[in-house]
Amino acid sequence: MKPATLFTLMASGALAAATPAIPGYSARARGTTTPQQHVPLRLLHTFTPISTVTGKGNSRLFASSSSSKESTKGGAVLALPNNNLSTAQATIRIPAAKMPTAGPTANNTVGEYAASFWVGIDSATDACADSGAGSLRAGVDIFWDGTLGGQQRPFAWYQGPGQAGEVGFDEGFSVAEGDVVRFTLEAGAAGPDGKEVEAVAVVAENFGRNVSRVIRKNAVPVKRVRQVLPAEAGGKRLCRGEAAWMVEDFPLQGRPEFPTALVNFTSVTFNAGVVLDDGKEMDLTDAEVLDIRLEAQGGRLTSCEVVGGAKVRCARVVRDD
Repeated sequence: MKPATLFTLMASGALAAATPAIPGYSARARGTTTPQQHVPLRLLHTFTPISTVTGKGNSRLFASSSSSKESTKGGAVLALPNNNLSTAQATIRIPAAKMPTAGPTANNTVGEYAASFWVGIDSATDACADSGAGSLRAGVDIFWDGTLGGQQRPFAWYQGPGQAGEVGFDEGFSVAEGDVVRFTLEAGAAGPDGKEVEAVAVVAENFGRNVSRVIRKNAVPVKRVRQVLPAEAGGKRLCRGEAAWMVEDFPLQGRPEFPTALVNFTSVTFNAGVVLDDGKEMDLTDAEVLDIRLEAQGGRLTSCEVVGGAKVRCARVVRDD
């Protein structure tokens, strides 16, 4: 039986009692977990780099985003060939998590759906793989769980060089649907000898719901936390060669064999920022764009674009192109 067929049948509930846990299907529906025993959903933030950019500009030329290959990532990646990236930033309004109403994963009322929105340094492609470089990223995950009434509380996280899994922010940093959040990644800078690197850091800010999408530099966040990380951990350090703004379909923790069914987030816009070692700000004109493509979930699941050289916008779709 093809994966797409499985999705369709489970959306109708036909196989609810007999099938294993796979994307879009809730283990709780089989009685393995009750709401009273519920543990918040968490995603497995595996680092699975896509093939290096094969072209220039807003051209969808990632090898792994072609129609013949699948990709769990959608968004944009900006290459910095001089390895002089200092900071990467993203500001988003956390979208509402909804059950999809189109495609083979739609309308599973006992299903689990999720999506992750993150900004990263050396976190998307294999451009730095030969140097054994680590990655730095931070973002927020959203969830919809049919057995618990639908939309669940989002989870903000970060992941530094050498860290195998995500880490929740300290000091009570929490987020909710509709909040405007900003993540700033500080990549450190090489010392005079070109080898020593200052500690890297992640700054997370929550401006709440009642603000505009574009945050002024002097705006005061409701919550702010700065996490300082070792510049090198587990034998890995940043090569500072790319910045990325991504929507990703990660697996659920405990179910690493499949991406979870991608939630309906309608659309999300990353207000992006990139600063180089010399203080120069870069736009995203030369960023490469890609989309999530998973045939078992209906084909192309996002429609992403770079807007005005300063934003990455991704809409949730279901298309076979």
